[in-house]
Amino acid sequence: MNNPDFFNDELLEKLIETFYGYGNFQGKYWFIGMEEAGGVNFKDIDKRINIWGKRGQQEIEDVAEYNEALGYGASFKPGAKLDVPVWRALIRIALSAAGNQNIDIEDVRKYQINELGRKDKETCLLELLPLPSPSLAHSGSAHLKPC
Repeated sequence: MNNPDFFNDELLEKLIETFYGYGNFQGKYWFIGMEEAGGVNFKDIDKRINIWGKRGQQEIEDVAEYNEALGYGASFKPGAKLDVPVWRALIRIALSAAGNQNIDIEDVRKYQINELGRKDKETCLLELLPLPSPSLAHSGSAHLKPC
């Protein structure tokens, strides 16, 4: 259906069944989250689905390349803002696990730009749920209760 008020059902179903996240399945460090942040509205989610489709419907994407295609590539360029708290924490874990000490903000920035969730690097960022959510309250996992 080519109605701008509806998702492409076939592409949406394929994304839900086959998209796992970002990075490298052979990476040393796997980080598994509930779902990606975002999805603030229909237009945003539709854009993400369609760009994923145009990029070859891969099981796992390069986070920098995908975000560049979305128009959010500044997080992977020199001088990038470190405005994703989860990424900062994951980067510090990976750097610490690799034996780095006295990790500073520039170490984190360099890793975010060059390493985090990249297709041929050491991290794999996987999501349990395939669609982004603006907050936990909007999350597909909001109904889950701790055991």
